[in-house]
Amino acid sequence: MGQPITKAEEGSSFAAYDAIQAPLQHYIEGARKGDSSLMRKAFLDGAHIRGSYAGKPVDWTLDEFCGLIDKHGPATEVEARVVTIEHSGTAAMARLEAENWRGTRYTDFFVLMEAGGAWKIASKVFFAHSRA
Repeated sequence: MGQPITKAEEGSSFAAYDAIQAPLQHYIEGARKGDSSLMRKAFLDGAHIRGSYAGKPVDWTLDEFCGLIDKHGPATEVEARVVTIEHSGTAAMARLEAENWRGTRYTDFFVLMEAGGAWKIASKVFFAHSRA
């Protein structure tokens, strides 16, 4: 059994979770507003997005993904929540559930990195559930 954590360690842990959520909130707001500049704030340059949509695999660069955000516009009715965050040092993973993103429910898995004092999404893998 490990040693109990100190108050300082506990506070640092909470601060890390808040910092990890910041790019996820940019992502959600980028979807809601159809704003690719908010999306870009969430991701590292060179990030990649892969997943399954309508039963077919997709593989997009960040530029391609942001182009789709611009093309399809706001998802004003989207409801999203962060379900899980795990982190160790400068690496983290998060799971997000989104409903009614222009009629589709998504499960997103993100890998995040802390670089230059800020957390950013390094990659995303998603599953698009059946349309509502």
